[in-house]
Amino acid sequence: MQIHDNPALFALWRNLAQQAGLPVDGWEAALASQRNDSERRRVVYHLTRQGVRLALKLVGYPVDRSGFDDEVTAHLSVQERFGGVPQVLAADLEQQAVLMEWAGTETLYDALISSNAPDRQALLGRVGDWVARFHRTGLHEWRVFQPKHTVRHLQRLMTEVETGQKAVAASQDWLAAAGQLCDLQPQFEGRQTVSCLGHGDLNMRNILLGDSVAGIDFRGGGPVPVGHDLARLFVHFGALLAPVGDCIDGVLPGVDISGFWNGYDLVGPDDPSVGFLTRMRILIDWQTLPSDPTRYSAAQTQRFTGLKRLAGCAFT
Repeated sequence: MQIHDNPALFALWRNLAQQAGLPVDGWEAALASQRNDSERRRVVYHLTRQGVRLALKLVGYPVDRSGFDDEVTAHLSVQERFGGVPQVLAADLEQQAVLMEWAGTETLYDALISSNAPDRQALLGRVGDWVARFHRTGLHEWRVFQPKHTVRHLQRLMTEVETGQKAVAASQDWLAAAGQLCDLQPQFEGRQTVSCLGHGDLNMRNILLGDSVAGIDFRGGGPVPVGHDLARLFVHFGALLAPVGDCIDGVLPGVDISGFWNGYDLVGPDDPSVGFLTRMRILIDWQTLPSDPTRYSAAQTQRFTGLKRLAGCAFT
């Protein structure tokens, strides 16, 4: 459709186009993707005009203009130092809309779910290369990994679960796994890792694949060990897409992510922050799910089943 065929969309577009210094008329608009569930409602349009391709994203829910402003600011900060992201051209914080360069719609999740095992490892290698280049642009320092603050946070959560202040699905299993991670602290503490400016929400749906790899939906923040980003990505992949099989050894036991390390060379799979925080991420994602599995949606059931399988391999 022509963008002016939708009056509400055209009114929004006019403001964004003027911000970006683009002509207002003559643009085709096609629905590229959408999400509409209890957690988030958003739509992305693919805009084209004389060979120029743009993406227009609108977030209808949740209404959190401060949070949306933080996301746009984080993306702008990244694009100042790193070329592997689509450039933000304009934003309307009141309408929670952002206009940026087109980087495609196929996410890493989409690509992996339709790939066989060898192709999956090749895709993970491409993504590993992108993540390494991104991390290098925000490289902060080599540091000694100290998981004591993470362990204290975990111990507070354990106390809340034990005292009934917090309800967690399969709480006794969760507590047993959490206790084991606390006991593993000495194996990871005091070893060298790398800190950098991270993505903040590095999951399979925030990585776009086309002719090149691109990242979106940055959360920003200060320097953190690289394991924070990698743990999110590995556990998201492992819980949702990794084939069920034996508990093979590795950074995330039970999940083959060997291809990732063909591209990522900032640290290796023996990095202490990666090993520890990957296990912590399993527990964090687990305790964020509703406490009653009988009321789960299909997606929540899949995620819970995957996290329980990962925990069964990571904690014995």
